[in-house]
Amino acid sequence: MSSSKPTLGYYKVRGLAQPIRLLLKYAGVDFTDKYYEFGSADSIESMRVNWLKDKYQLGLDFPNVPYYLDGQHHIKLTQSTAILRYLARKHGLIGTSECALARQDMAEYQLADIRNGFIQTLRNNDFDKSRQTYANDQLSKQLDELSTFLGQQHDWLAGKQLTYVDFLAYELLDWFRLFSPETFQKFPVLIKYLNRFESLPAIKAYMSSSEFISWPVSGPISPWGYKK
Repeated sequence: MSSSKPTLGYYKVRGLAQPIRLLLKYAGVDFTDKYYEFGSADSIESMRVNWLKDKYQLGLDFPNVPYYLDGQHHIKLTQSTAILRYLARKHGLIGTSECALARQDMAEYQLADIRNGFIQTLRNNDFDKSRQTYANDQLSKQLDELSTFLGQQHDWLAGKQLTYVDFLAYELLDWFRLFSPETFQKFPVLIKYLNRFESLPAIKAYMSSSEFISWPVSGPISPWGYKK
């Protein structure tokens, strides 16, 4: 493995790679954002044809995207949260007290549950009919719980310290702000939280640059997040 700058491999969508991109930019890491173009959308295999050409050529233990190659430290990683945790340890974005670590860990798994539930909703054959019910019932309750967990007294999910779970949370909550703005606007604590994250100087600069991907959120086979 070469000692060149690290590479993040994914499609040119936000998806699972966006929290990693945000963290790398926040940490000031010079990296290659390698994009795989989508093939046709008539099947998952044909959609991923360009990635499949590289899949078994990179020496990955569990070949998948996103992947992260850090030649300087002889690291080859897949699994998006594993990548985030690796980078968080490297750049001081891990809780530094037992209370912060407990909040960080609990928030991480809660966010994963919320994201998985949302993905299941997107895969529902009756998505057009179910999306409003999901927003009104399941999503509204989950956002209320996150809002209460954050509260007025915490800047970040772990407390006063920014950690990698805030990069996960920002991305997921921004999806929901796009998906159901009328639901999201009911939670001013979460609106302030997103504004606080977007105001971080490195994040603000990245979001103002041509490198930043604001859309699409997901791939072409998703019923939401690709076509506007």
